Amino acid sequence: MKKSIVNKLYIKASAVILMLAYSAAALAQQPTHYPDEHEPIPLTVGNVLLYIVTPIAIFLIYYFYRKSQKKKREDENNS
Repeated sequence: MKKSIVNKLYIKASAVILMLAYSAAALAQQPTHYPDEHEPIPLTVGNVLLYIVTPIAIFLIYYFYRKSQKKKREDENNS
């Protein structure tokens, strides 16, 4: 019984060490050469279509698709 407890502790300890090593490697890759001053995105037709219209269209398509799938399932269950 003690052996299984030791194995569990060994696995947990090794997982923590691996996570710490991975997080250190991920933080080491953080870019530092980008400028600190950020400017807002200019309101051009392309930017408005890309950042505003496209996400709304994707959401609406997904919403109506899920709604139609739900209606089909309810119709099949009621039949």
